[in-house]
Amino acid sequence: MLFGNKKRKAEYIVDVHCHIMPGVDDGARDMGETLKMLEIAESEGITHMIVTPHYKSGYHNASAEKVRTLMEDVMAAAKECGINMELFQGNEILYHDEMYQGIEEGRISRMNGTDYVLVEYMPSDTFQYIRNSLDEIISEGYQPIVAHVERYGCMIDNIDNVIEIKRMGAEIQVNASSIVGDMGKDAKKFVHRLLKEQIVDYVGTDAHRCEGSRIPKMRECSEILYKKYDEDYVNEILYINAMDRLLQDG
Repeated sequence: MLFGNKKRKAEYIVDVHCHIMPGVDDGARDMGETLKMLEIAESEGITHMIVTPHYKSGYHNASAEKVRTLMEDVMAAAKECGINMELFQGNEILYHDEMYQGIEEGRISRMNGTDYVLVEYMPSDTFQYIRNSLDEIISEGYQPIVAHVERYGCMIDNIDNVIEIKRMGAEIQVNASSIVGDMGKDAKKFVHRLLKEQIVDYVGTDAHRCEGSRIPKMRECSEILYKKYDEDYVNEILYINAMDRLLQDG
């Protein structure tokens, strides 16, 4: 048992959104920080992580091959340190019109090689823009996961917008830090409304550092979830959905 009382436990924890690869984006700065973040993640009960370095049009993005090589180096170093963590490859993609070409050419990574893509937007993007882009992603044959949906003003202002994109076929990821309240009262209130309605599909840490507010924090989040919500649903959003959809057929 990892968390909670004897009747409520998480068999695994899958972090579907994190920035632990060293020196490729605004996350871990070097291998030492990566290993510290992995150590923290393991202590928090996380067993699997999909590494999702940022991919932004017009930026100097790490190639998929570089990330793959770094993952191998990280896993070898983690093993030497006695850290038991399974890593899988992905990207957090800031939506842009050319993303499909990047995916097809192998410059942008899908989630563990599946048809799922983790996509983010600017906080000020309109609902029409987000909805239309998600419709296009789906029409191109990919399954979008909307990263940290609680950051978008158009979603916080109207929860029906989240319900609409969910009905379209998009899946919803929220950050553990928002669930525990580290991102403010408004984000916490909004995320718990989504959880109450069982709209959320995945919880991720969106971890960037080994200190401060952006660490791979999951223990407190898990305890809150098991205390407040249906155990089967919590199991789904902590690991079952990710295991079934993202980690089986990559």
